[in-house]
Amino acid sequence: MAPDGFLVFAGSSPANVGFARTFWTSAILPPPLESCLGPATLQQSEKNSEKERLSEAQSMEKMKVKEKYLQQARRREEILALLRKQREERIAKELISHPHKPKIKTDQLRQKVSEADLMDQEAVKALK
Repeated sequence: MAPDGFLVFAGSSPANVGFARTFWTSAILPPPLESCLGPATLQQSEKNSEKERLSEAQSMEKMKVKEKYLQQARRREEILALLRKQREERIAKELISHPHKPKIKTDQLRQKVSEADLMDQEAVKALK
């Protein structure tokens, strides 16, 4: 505890004096600007360097996020290229086998469709 030099609490209870003494000794005011050792630009440069470090950290974080998104975009492009290649290969195989597939005549196809339509129409009539 600080010495009782200038602190005088006349007419107060000892508990209040103790509380007041504790408060006033703990309250520390910043020194006036004139008493600071060194130029004021030093404090300003410290603030600037702190801002610079903060902005560098933010820019590094932005670069990491950007790199992550670029990697995702590259991977997406690779996947799309692979899908295109597989599609082209599948089409090429189908074109090779196309001449050897049996061809269905359009008359047979129409007959099958018309038979299915007739059966559907009969089922609808039966429900009515």
